[in-house]
Amino acid sequence: ERMGRYRPKRTQKGKLDHKKATRVRKRKKDLDQIQDEIKVVEKKGLKLPFDPDLPGLGQFYCVPCARYFINGNTLTQHQKTKDHKRQCKKVREKQYTQKEAEEAAGMTTVQK
Repeated sequence: ERMGRYRPKRTQKGKLDHKKATRVRKRKKDLDQIQDEIKVVEKKGLKLPFDPDLPGLGQFYCVPCARYFINGNTLTQHQKTKDHKRQCKKVREKQYTQKEAEEAAGMTTVQK
């Protein structure tokens, strides 16, 4: 038998799959996804189905922040916060097109 000290237990430090899982677990929607969602809401209106897995059965949703709330009171409190107002300001900005994104990344060639 081996005598001596035990090796220290390994934590989640070196596990890449654990790192990725924690990174994407609480991933929020991107700004362009929210802007697309707002366009759909403006055309069709906001009809929320009942979902028992979501807070407040999925009935109290803040579209610019892409968050669900427990009740209408918490939603109205949220709409008065700085975070909500900042997000609304970001969402109101002009949406980038795919062409603009490719030009910024230097993927397209500029024709003279």
